[in-house]
Parts: sequence; structure tokens; C-alpha cells
Amino acid sequence: MDFDLSQRRKSKLIYPRKKLLSREVKSGISLLLGTLLLMIILLSIVFLMNTTASSQKGYSLQQEQQKKDELLIEKRTLDQQINQAMSFEKIETSEIVGEMVKPENTMYVELKN
Repeated sequence: MDFDLSQRRKSKLIYPRKKLLSREVKSGISLLLGTLLLMIILLSIVFLMNTTASSQKGYSLQQEQQKKDELLIEKRTLDQQINQAMSFEKIETSEIVGEMVKPENTMYVELKN
């Protein structure tokens, strides 16, 4: 009969002894707590990574906005300088215009409709 029992164990016809319910409950609770703790840690890491990436993008956006504002101010200044250089008074008082020869005979062409 001993031989028969060892044969049954090898062929897995005899099932191992069942665990006690209290032991199963304790192991289930520990696995549940471990899983929850792992999930909380992973979610915290993901949250921190997203928050960091978002703040970095916000900082970059703010820097680019400042550059844009500075360039707009520079553009206005250059436009103002162009307008002053092209003004009639500036052209009239220019040395280059003063050195130009004035035409002797001026003829104007008029278009008739």
C-alpha cells in the first residue's frame, strides 16, 4: 500500500493538504495591500512626471512669450526709425537731395479719360 500511495503522489492523484481559511485570508490581505501600495507608488511617479513635464513646457512657453514681446518692441522701434527716415522733412534737409541738380524744363503728362 505504501508503494501505491507514492505512485499516486507522483501521478498527482493525491491532492496536497488545503490551507486553513485564516491563513488564506491573511495572505490575501497581504497581497492586496502590496498590490495597492505598488499601484499608489506607480501612480505617484506618473503624476510627478506629468506635473514636471507640464511645468517645463509652461516655463518654455513663458520664455518664448518674453522673446516675442521683446522682438515686437524692437520691430516698433525699427518701424519708427524707417518712418522718420522716409519723412518729407528729412528728405528735404538731406545733403544728397541738396546736391542734386534741379531740372530745367519740366513737362507733365496728363491722361485724358
